[in-house]
Amino acid sequence: MSLSFKLPALAGLLQGCRLLCAAALLSGGPAAASEEGAEIVLGSSAALSGPASALGQRYHLGARAAFEQLNKQGGIQGRRVAVDLQDDGYEPDRAEANTVALLQDARVLALFGYIGTPTSRVALPHLRRAGNIAFLGPFTGASLLWDERSHPNVFNVRASYQQESHALVRAIKASGARRINIMVQADPFGRAGLEAMREATGAAGLEMVATATVKRNSTEVAEAVHTLVRQHSADAIFMVSTYETCAAFMRQAHAQGFRGRFYTLSFAGLEPLRTALQDEPELSGRLTLAQVVPDAEDRSVPVVAAYQRAMREAGERQFDSISLEGYLAARVMSEGLRKARPPLTRASLLRSLQTLGDLDLGGFAVHYREDDRRGSSYVALRRLID
Repeated sequence: MSLSFKLPALAGLLQGCRLLCAAALLSGGPAAASEEGAEIVLGSSAALSGPASALGQRYHLGARAAFEQLNKQGGIQGRRVAVDLQDDGYEPDRAEANTVALLQDARVLALFGYIGTPTSRVALPHLRRAGNIAFLGPFTGASLLWDERSHPNVFNVRASYQQESHALVRAIKASGARRINIMVQADPFGRAGLEAMREATGAAGLEMVATATVKRNSTEVAEAVHTLVRQHSADAIFMVSTYETCAAFMRQAHAQGFRGRFYTLSFAGLEPLRTALQDEPELSGRLTLAQVVPDAEDRSVPVVAAYQRAMREAGERQFDSISLEGYLAARVMSEGLRKARPPLTRASLLRSLQTLGDLDLGGFAVHYREDDRRGSSYVALRRLID
């Protein structure tokens, strides 16, 4: 198996083949994946199609660059690392079906690089039932993934939405704004962002005036704009959604007369949002995003320079925060694989990650212990136009 994207049209055939393979291997349990010479397989479900596709595609381009570089250097004890990457379109039902199939495949040693809160959330009950298997590098900062008692096998790489929200609220307060309206996606991601923002604004003494919801994977934002611009005035608007929804909301809010600043979490996607608003500099100049990785163009940061080399070796010339996050998560996973005691199984990889301790990748640090799997605390703020 090569490390490559699966075409959605082949999903049914691939799932059937995967289940047949799983049935043949299950009698040997997860240890069957430790056969010498076999590939080391990680399983992932991500948005490769639909309105949030840039998030899944770019994240896994960065991860693929890291794993391809590792494989060229001999892999893990001579074995290549491969990712069985399934498309879920950022829809929970598809992510759940993908997760069930991946966990039934005894070749899959860990789940890696899920994209989003609702899609990660549906994987968690199946992860608990599966037992000794790690879930590393979800592209979300939702607090439910930081609940170490309920989800002891989750290894976050990025900072949490709580940490992002506190940084954003400090910036909002410093701008002179005191009243904030909030647009949230009507799903677990929206609730997670709203919860984080409510905590941060309360601690800072800012007033949350009104909240309005929008549908996931939709640009139908007129009702939310009417509520947050026409019915309830505020100094700033905080958005909890993906790049296409945020861009549509900003355009319509501006058309309805809103002239304040916009703020959003890192999940919205800095570069996709910049592209969506590239012909609207007045709007772009009024947006601030939280970022949980260093500047992907800043080669003075050693891990960014390493990421850029890996991307170039993979034939990629575009650098962005999303693929950098995928690269960082793949580097963490690689360290876990390197340090796992043989034979390499789901349980030995899980134990290795639990005991990684402090890991500095070169300007980006994470730490993992049995009772602490929060990963990084890095948060910076970026404007869409610097």
